[in-house]
Amino acid sequence: MGAPLLYSDPLPLRRASDLPQYRADAADRYLPWVFGRARVSPVPLDLAGAEWLVADHPVAGIDRVTVGGHPTQGWQLLQRLDTTGHPIAVLRLAQPAGAEAVAVSVAGRRHPQTGAELVTPSAIVRELLRLCGHTEPRDAWAGLDAVYGQTTLGLVIAEDMPLRQAVAAVVEPLGAMWRPGWATRRAPGQPVATLDASVVESITARAENTALRTTARVTYAYDWAAGAARGSMSLAAPQAVGLWGELPLDIDLPAVFLARDALAIASARLAAAARALWVVDATVSDRVGDLREGMTVLMDHAHAPAGLAVLTSVSLDREQGSYTLKAEMHAASAPRVDLVRRGAALVPAANDAQQITYRDGVATFTVLDENGQPMAGAAVTLDGLYTANTDASGQVQFRTERGAHTLTVRMPGYADFALEVVV
Repeated sequence: MGAPLLYSDPLPLRRASDLPQYRADAADRYLPWVFGRARVSPVPLDLAGAEWLVADHPVAGIDRVTVGGHPTQGWQLLQRLDTTGHPIAVLRLAQPAGAEAVAVSVAGRRHPQTGAELVTPSAIVRELLRLCGHTEPRDAWAGLDAVYGQTTLGLVIAEDMPLRQAVAAVVEPLGAMWRPGWATRRAPGQPVATLDASVVESITARAENTALRTTARVTYAYDWAAGAARGSMSLAAPQAVGLWGELPLDIDLPAVFLARDALAIASARLAAAARALWVVDATVSDRVGDLREGMTVLMDHAHAPAGLAVLTSVSLDREQGSYTLKAEMHAASAPRVDLVRRGAALVPAANDAQQITYRDGVATFTVLDENGQPMAGAAVTLDGLYTANTDASGQVQFRTERGAHTLTVRMPGYADFALEVVV
């Protein structure tokens, strides 16, 4: 690779058509990059369905393989070079899958020097940048190490996107602020300066209450093979609910793999959203010292609320000798956040002809979970128009015409999912 890619440049992902051997119907698929533990839909390489590309790089291993929604033991992981000399990870099945769907639970990339699995936010961001030609200083992204060094992620990148979007997909759901080489939690820390009348040239403050939220619906541990989250939970800030009622916040943490990490991240985000926010704009003399985005300052001025504020925007005018700042501060201390409910999000089993019957204008659908068990009592909506509940056998009926339809399935305590079906 020549010069490092810009953050606005697309990731250097390959397509299946870049391979010397690929199945024609997969030609436009991007070859996946896998970080941490994730479940992926591999790229078919032959017509019989015997060989499948799991990742466009070596992987740490494969934990589980399903064919048509059923586990199989007849498989082999091949780590090899394609004829262009590029290393790839290939799944070889003892019994070709044919047209059946294949899903693979993968332990993804390793560090190119140490061999350690790349599972933390900082390790994944650094590897993304290395793959895009960047050489990072040793202390780059130290904030991710300090705050999120124990957070475990599972991420699949298999679509066209710029480098900036890929980094944001890792960092921003955590509730962090970032810029190239730097990240920190969006929360007050130790103040580096005091903004009082001796350094403040002008200042205004306004209350921001439109984004208040008091409860949260959280999904995490995304399953890239099934296209749905595998974990869900509900949180509430009871004191805030008592003041303002239930104001729901949707928190999607697709790359967060463990429930403990999802709970910690989502609780911090809800605690921030459940408080009124002050937004402060100020012009400050550069005598205050070095100020940068993400730093914490102590507000002590008659025309602004007192307390700790996080700098969200900093611009230095060297000619005038002043900073133009924007800062955020909460109007109250963080409220208690409770875990109300936790569940494993449902992932549907692959559909086959036996799960759909059609007679006299009535379609009968059997909805199964990932283990092939009937989902009783699920609310099923056909094409966004008609809703009915499944019976004890997981069956639901709708009068409809033949053709392609969408079933949206909902179960209390679980993440919703959609099934594309043909009657």
